[in-house]
Amino acid sequence: MLVEGMTLAALIDGVLSSPIKNSDAVRITARALASGDFIFTPDLGSLWRLKYIYAGPHSMDVVDMAIATPDETIASTAVRLRLL
Repeated sequence: MLVEGMTLAALIDGVLSSPIKNSDAVRITARALASGDFIFTPDLGSLWRLKYIYAGPHSMDVVDMAIATPDETIASTAVRLRLL
């Protein structure tokens, strides 16, 4: 699936629906994205960071992520990933 490509949203949904704790799922996803093992479309350039979207104002449960670049914030549904 990752060889052919998928959206960041699909990856996040899969990881967050797994039986591991939310904080562990977020940490695993963040490390995987920063590993350099993925090709991102659109090209993010060299300067980007993850932006976490939480379930509510006082919640620590992450429900989605976005990619923030110096020029824009890109929703997880608009980012495609492919393994190198």
